Amino acid sequence: MKSESVLLPKNWKVLSVSLFGIKGTYPNNLKIRKVARTQNLAASWLPSIEEDHRPNKGRVGKTGKRDPIRGYMGTPDPHEAAKRAIEWIKELQRSAKLIKELEEIEQHHSLETYWERWYAREGSKRKTQRNFDRWCRDARLKWDGGTYGVKHQPWAQKSVEKITAADFADYWAVLDARRSGTNDMGGTKAQQKTLIRELLKEARSDFPHLSIPDFPSISRQIKEVQHLKREEWDRLIGKIVELSGGTARSNITLKQYKALDWKYNNRLNQRNWVDLYDTLNLMWFFYLRAEDLPRLKAEWFQDHGEEIICLLEQTKGNRPQQRTTHYRPDAIANWRRMNQRRPNGLLIFPHIIRSDSDISVTLKNTLNNLLRYALEQCEPPIPSKGITMTNIRHTAFRLTLEEVPELGRPPDIYAFAQNGMTSAEMLQRTYLRFIEEKATAKRARAQIRPGEWSFVIKADLEI
Repeated sequence: MKSESVLLPKNWKVLSVSLFGIKGTYPNNLKIRKVARTQNLAASWLPSIEEDHRPNKGRVGKTGKRDPIRGYMGTPDPHEAAKRAIEWIKELQRSAKLIKELEEIEQHHSLETYWERWYAREGSKRKTQRNFDRWCRDARLKWDGGTYGVKHQPWAQKSVEKITAADFADYWAVLDARRSGTNDMGGTKAQQKTLIRELLKEARSDFPHLSIPDFPSISRQIKEVQHLKREEWDRLIGKIVELSGGTARSNITLKQYKALDWKYNNRLNQRNWVDLYDTLNLMWFFYLRAEDLPRLKAEWFQDHGEEIICLLEQTKGNRPQQRTTHYRPDAIANWRRMNQRRPNGLLIFPHIIRSDSDISVTLKNTLNNLLRYALEQCEPPIPSKGITMTNIRHTAFRLTLEEVPELGRPPDIYAFAQNGMTSAEMLQRTYLRFIEEKATAKRARAQIRPGEWSFVIKADLEI
């Protein structure tokens, strides 16, 4: 049957091209349709989701309904329009095939390929190291977290050699949109930059001469970390001793320690206050990190008479052993008292179960909640909002540097930083700059003479 012999329905608006019986292969949902305000007809075709290379697969409007692809056929004759529609769709399909091939090439060399390689290799290296589970979570958040993860950025779908500095500028704008009064996103930018650089370095296995585009600068608002003043520290420790009924400072045996009042469903008990007292003093004397606390064992401490040394053992992997000692002389008596009541095994809340690969959430919450409660019970109360065990480490560093200023200058600063498992740069950036700012202002106030007309004098008023 010839297509010209097809009888068309009266007042038609849309017709399937298959109605005309034209030989050839074409989609059965190819249609011709009338268009308002012109006699020429149009063709329409809705490709499958797999074939659709338009943004968002052609979804439009609030409903997200997919819209057909349309094209003008340049003729008012339905039979001729049907023939032209078939040629039009063949060209579209040829273009779609080419686009698909290009996309497959792009996908093969996109960041996702190098993410999978890097994550597998890096994960294999870290698997035997502690906090592996946390590393996995953090790494995956950087890659596919929310809308800010690298995976969700348009340029992450391009072949790596096509990524430009402008793409990174766009990404910084995405991160800037997440800024708040307490988070300038500087830390997030630095972390994401590190991950992207690692993935681009991974891509050099396929592109040996790949250059890494410049990133926009990262401006970070450096705030003074929250720490306790010396008199606040003394009041806090005194309050914890009081809450323990004085037992925290007593020489008791392991048997007596285990017999202390303790309740599973109430954190505010005597043994917990003794444990908190010991935990704070370990951080105070040995500059420990919060992440060290769950795995800390009595066997890691060595009593050399005039010095107590802590060797931070690694439970897994082959990482180098870390050594730290105390700078305060009262650490010796404090450690011996602690060692008497816990001579072996876990030192920090030993009754709380924790994982070898991550920090126990129960232990973390117990420590931080008890700490904040004790701060609030001081007279007058010490502000506790946002205070965690990490702030105790800040306190230990800050007050030591205030009491012994030469520890903040070379060469002593390098030894002090090494002992505290940090860097001289961190000490300078986090503590010393703020100590010096306050000291400078204090010296200036002592030397600058008040203005002659600044004094307030009492006026003699006649009543």
